[in-house]
Amino acid sequence: MWHDRPVRSWLRFALVALTLAGPAVTGCSREAPATEEAWPEGLPRPTDAAEAERLEQTGTRWTNRQARQLYLERVAGIAGEVETWKGQQIPAEEQARRAYQIRHDARMTARAMMSDPAELAALQERDRAKYGNPDGPTFEWLLERAGAKGLAGDAAYLSIVESAQRTDAGVNQGLGF
Repeated sequence: MWHDRPVRSWLRFALVALTLAGPAVTGCSREAPATEEAWPEGLPRPTDAAEAERLEQTGTRWTNRQARQLYLERVAGIAGEVETWKGQQIPAEEQARRAYQIRHDARMTARAMMSDPAELAALQERDRAKYGNPDGPTFEWLLERAGAKGLAGDAAYLSIVESAQRTDAGVNQGLGF
């Protein structure tokens, strides 16, 4: 049974989805990676997806664990930004937009670091099915979801700020974080 092509395809899709998926609705954590590895000497840390793509074209390769590590570091950095924004009295809507963008950019950078096009396609298909968008939820989708939970105004925006700081604990644990 495990050798059947449809089963193997489904298992591969599930593994890829769990490896680099976005936030889960439950079971999430705001904590930084529990087991941080030293980044391999000489291995670039791309600042954005475009840089990751350029580096990959010149032969740089990362593991899924390294992509997840970079993603987790970027998401963990949102908390410090939020504290700064609060000190600057940045309105909740702007905080939400900024936090969302950091998270989205981290997702896109991690995905650009993936070297297997089939794994990337599986993640994009997962997001298309879940959010209607191959690149994860849009800001508008998150705002509508907050509204569906009865949140409005600053409460809705602050829920986006909070969700931008959560990652899937199961995925993290599966990759040793």
